Amino acid sequence: MGYVFRYFYGLCMAVGFAMAAAHAAPAPQRVDLPPLPSGVVLHAHWLPAEGAERRPAVLALHGCGGLYAKGGVLAERYREMAERLHAAGYAVLMPDSFGSRGLRDICQTRYRDRSVDVAQRVQDARAALAWLAAQPQVDARHIGVLGWSNGATTTLNLLEQRHTRPEPGEPAIAGAAVFYPGCGPLAKRQAVLEAAPLLMLLGALDDWTPAQPCVDFARSLQARSGGGDITVQVYDNSYHGFDGTAPVRLRADVPNGTSPEGVHQGGNPEARAKSLAALDVFWSRVLATRAAP
Repeated sequence: MGYVFRYFYGLCMAVGFAMAAAHAAPAPQRVDLPPLPSGVVLHAHWLPAEGAERRPAVLALHGCGGLYAKGGVLAERYREMAERLHAAGYAVLMPDSFGSRGLRDICQTRYRDRSVDVAQRVQDARAALAWLAAQPQVDARHIGVLGWSNGATTTLNLLEQRHTRPEPGEPAIAGAAVFYPGCGPLAKRQAVLEAAPLLMLLGALDDWTPAQPCVDFARSLQARSGGGDITVQVYDNSYHGFDGTAPVRLRADVPNGTSPEGVHQGGNPEARAKSLAALDVFWSRVLATRAAP
């Protein structure tokens, strides 16, 4: 009976998210976070939730293509997600790890040659979390982290670093959701993550960041933690970027996949719909809260 209730509750919440997302959100504000120890000033887009009471928030971490499309506007994926989260009553912060360092994207650069690595992005995320928790509109007890690709890998490494090197006064992470991260190195070193609810959304045909290492890593985490709140969804017939709307194409300019010919990237409408619905249900579960005093 409880399972049936949770199923229909989650389904209703997902429908509510979709209906709410149809309403236009205000444009995100450009903000500058306090300088990092390196001296970098991290630029970000900030979309506070509506209302006077404190609300949950989501920190969203972009992929290797950066935050922007051509013309310097927010890429469709991030704009749509910000609107979706805002319409559901959440605040959204999207830090710009690349533009803050004079870069647009790093997809075409081999991992070993990148001037902005995952470790640097983890520091960006920790600083962004601290900034978020300090905002008077944010319920610091209910902050989620969302990442895509390189940002998803950053999210998992953030959870690892917070477990191995916690910092006093850090806000809790209520839940983390990741689209197609790279899990190979984490699985190889048997990384231990902070015990936050985790949702992995993966493409079965992904030849850029393959799904299987993440499936294996999740199983290992669950075995070592005695279960853990970890959910893995693998979508059939889906490549990297399945949650987008662009058609699948071969990117011969990306040298970091499983084939020397390049990687495939593009959307799958069915996987897009299912993954966004799963994400909605996840946030409604881990961020659900009454207004904080």
